Amino acid sequence: MKKQDKKVIVGMPQELYDALKRLAEEDCRSVPSCIRMALKEYVEKTDEKTSPG
Repeated sequence: MKKQDKKVIVGMPQELYDALKRLAEEDCRSVPSCIRMALKEYVEKTDEKTSPG
């Protein structure tokens, strides 16, 4: 069974979108892919900070 992705709509300032678009193009990625990567890294870093030990 294929894992189903959850779609969300996110508003952001044009300047932030432009910066994400530039970064995505530099990495040959799409803007949504760049956003997913940034969110994944944020969650991983946050989990590391809140993990006991």
